Amino acid sequence: MDIEKYIKAHMYGTPSVNPDDKREFMGNFRENVALALTVGQVVGAVPVALVQRTMAAYPTGHIYINGRLGSTVQHQLLHLALAADYPFTLITQAGVRVHQTDLQDGDMAVVIADPREPIKRRLVI
Repeated sequence: MDIEKYIKAHMYGTPSVNPDDKREFMGNFRENVALALTVGQVVGAVPVALVQRTMAAYPTGHIYINGRLGSTVQHQLLHLALAADYPFTLITQAGVRVHQTDLQDGDMAVVIADPREPIKRRLVI
């Protein structure tokens, strides 16, 4: 066993692969993301047809919703996920593009990703 590796792992924690991707896409790797929409893209209304089409195209996927969105947008996204019996997660912890007190237009609002394997063809990122 490499002593230096052991000491660094206990001092700094277990190293993570592509931590920037995981922060940007609400805990997912870029290659696993089928759809990623920013707050600026959903601020007026959620593109319902696009989200539904993505969920239908990726039945093994998972929808991640920014928990700091306004209640109207959150309810629209939750309603879509529940109507399609699609697994979802509300993300509110710091460090996954929801760390600011106020949402910025560039923050992620919704991400649809397959948590197990890379997506072969992305729709919107």
